[in-house]
Amino acid sequence: MSDLPVPLAQEQIPPGTRAWHAADAERWRAAGPGRWAEPLWPFLALLATAVWSIAEAPYPVCTTAIPCTTDWPGVSLATIQVLTLVLLRRHPALALPGLVVSVGGLLLEDAPDGSPGLLAASSVALLLAALYAAATLIHRLVCARQQQLVALEAADAARAPLPGPAGTFRRGRASFALASLLLAVAVFAVWQGERDASAFDERVARATPATARVTGSDVDGGTLTVRSEALGTHTVEVLFPENHPVGSHLDLLVDGDWIRPAAEPYDTFGWELLLLVSSVPGLAFLTGGLVARGRAARLGAEPAPVLRVLLASRRNDTRTWLHAADDRAAERPLLSFHTRYVFEEGHPEDGFDDADRSEDEDDDLDDDFDEAGEAPRLREAVLYGLPHAGAELVFTSALEEGGPLTECTASPARPAAPLPPDTTSRRRPTADVVAALPLSREALAWSADTGARIKGLGFLLVGVIGLGIAFDEGLSWRSIVTALGLPWYASAVATALNWRVVADDKGLWLCGAWRVRHVPWDAVKAVSHVGDGIRVGIPDDELRLSPTGWSWLDRRLGRRSTAQYAAETLRVLVHHPELRPRTPATHHGLPLGPYLTAAAVLWAGTVLFLL
Repeated sequence: MSDLPVPLAQEQIPPGTRAWHAADAERWRAAGPGRWAEPLWPFLALLATAVWSIAEAPYPVCTTAIPCTTDWPGVSLATIQVLTLVLLRRHPALALPGLVVSVGGLLLEDAPDGSPGLLAASSVALLLAALYAAATLIHRLVCARQQQLVALEAADAARAPLPGPAGTFRRGRASFALASLLLAVAVFAVWQGERDASAFDERVARATPATARVTGSDVDGGTLTVRSEALGTHTVEVLFPENHPVGSHLDLLVDGDWIRPAAEPYDTFGWELLLLVSSVPGLAFLTGGLVARGRAARLGAEPAPVLRVLLASRRNDTRTWLHAADDRAAERPLLSFHTRYVFEEGHPEDGFDDADRSEDEDDDLDDDFDEAGEAPRLREAVLYGLPHAGAELVFTSALEEGGPLTECTASPARPAAPLPPDTTSRRRPTADVVAALPLSREALAWSADTGARIKGLGFLLVGVIGLGIAFDEGLSWRSIVTALGLPWYASAVATALNWRVVADDKGLWLCGAWRVRHVPWDAVKAVSHVGDGIRVGIPDDELRLSPTGWSWLDRRLGRRSTAQYAAETLRVLVHHPELRPRTPATHHGLPLGPYLTAAAVLWAGTVLFLL
């Protein structure tokens, strides 16, 4: 990055505003939550133990005396449980009561069962996971308050009302719109489910009880064949055919051609499932909108603390990154968030609100990237508010052209980890690439590194388990869908494990999943590294090699992937023919796709016919 940020006009800085220096920023960072409290860990702990508890809990047995009908209370509890997992990350204060209700419900469901061992162990594990999750939530709330106090101390007595355009921005509109749509679907599911249940209840009331003997059972199909002298032979659907052995008797309800087990007169599971999948995101959007609206209102209710900071944006990233005022190398970001420019009333873009910015809204910032792919220049800004995880903030920021603009956060602020000095998003200078080339001009080769192979092995493990599950119960729609997706899956695994790019005197050799492609130097127009893949531009087309790494892991480790090095080197060779290799390559790579496909077919056949 440039050492000179885009300056903000002095008249746009409220009197007395102090710069947020790196020393104060590091104190603020040190006040943040520990790594043990990252939301991912309690989420995984709760999810794993909840699944364990649900799997080991006894399924309620439907009887003629107590038939299985609608279960709206159970669906409501499931909604709270799933919503709690969603709220763990962004809304710790709201996740705490949901945690108590959801875990309490699961433990109470387990209590009636008297079986020892695994069930008791799952309940204890769930309780320990809940206590751990509660500890992380309380710790994050305490740290958020502590960070606000540290930022308040850094701001000293400087206060200023929000800039005028900030008053035109209304957080939560998009969230409220989505919540309204999804919750309307949830209400419809309840209404339709109750309507169907009432219709069935009326039919059950006029149905005639009967008893039949079970003569056949189809466990996979969920049906029983029953026979009685009065009814003849019929096939009825039941939840658990294995609970009704051949020769046993089954109580029925008969109304003309309508025949149902008396213990299971009807099933509203479809409407209950629709209620669950619509109400959870609907309530999450509603909660997020209300929290954002409330925080924004409190921020604008009185003059806010102000600090001078730096803002930056990164290539292929729609987020904005907050830095200390003297972090001109942009190596230690403090927070990241999406922002939206806001204007005075009457501006043609005024009135649209919230949630996540689209790619089109970043055009102004994307223009700041030069052809070499360097990050844009830092922008001076004034921060209004107290920064912490989940905060709503307002900025007066500087741009290259058009003067200062007001930016409001359009998503909750998230803590950012410091970047390594050699950030993976920055391209190596051409001089460094040239210096790394061999003087002998031998052929160059790049192949899958550790990150790519970890990703490939992960895909492979998931595939082995998935194939085993899909073919375990014979040929079905699940196994057919899995078989149709096998070529794509094998392509991803084979590329991640064994991709290879070779540059020699004749051009480039790209070893993917199924074959090795040769591209002469004259046909190579451009080479780039995008996401987890390498792209080679040729006349009227583009060749892609993906995945060639794991960018997420590389960012966490602060390292550059082999695919990045390859793309940077090849980009220089495309534009500097005198630097290209002068010798042919002896090995161009071995595509693994055919071998993995054959192994997958053998494994599926083994599961299907032998296991």
